Amino acid sequence: MHSTNESADTKTEFEQSITVNAAADSIFAFISDVKNVPQYLPTIKNAQPQEGERIRTQGQVGDHSYDSDGHFRVDQQARRLQWGSDGENDYNGWLEVQGNGGPQSEVKVHIHYAPRPEMAQKMAERSPGHSFEAAMHEGISKTLESIKRICEGKGGKEEIAANQ
Repeated sequence: MHSTNESADTKTEFEQSITVNAAADSIFAFISDVKNVPQYLPTIKNAQPQEGERIRTQGQVGDHSYDSDGHFRVDQQARRLQWGSDGENDYNGWLEVQGNGGPQSEVKVHIHYAPRPEMAQKMAERSPGHSFEAAMHEGISKTLESIKRICEGKGGKEEIAANQ
């Protein structure tokens, strides 16, 4: 048995999905383009592709600015993205777009995030639900809602409460 420095009741896995009235291929073409990442991810202001399957992102959450590197893998055939950050944050995830052969598609996001306790606390303080889990759910739902609005031609990015 191994021990960790996080409490056993801290959730680290999050998953949500949304139905989008658009073809799966067009949704995936939009979200898999690194240049479009700032259009649908609430905290990201800038994203640049790097050498290989790498990405550099800059953004802001409340009063905390960040500049981080990570991987960004695109599997066109499976319509699946996988990403993760380098360094001290234990953060990674995937996104899949599944079509039903018609005008609707499902976009599903799964995130694993086990931040340092002080970061989880900051996220909780800025969250409408005053918990790390509420902050994560808000970020994922705003991301999915942004993808839906943009791909359906009904608007742009949704901001999280901490950035409004």
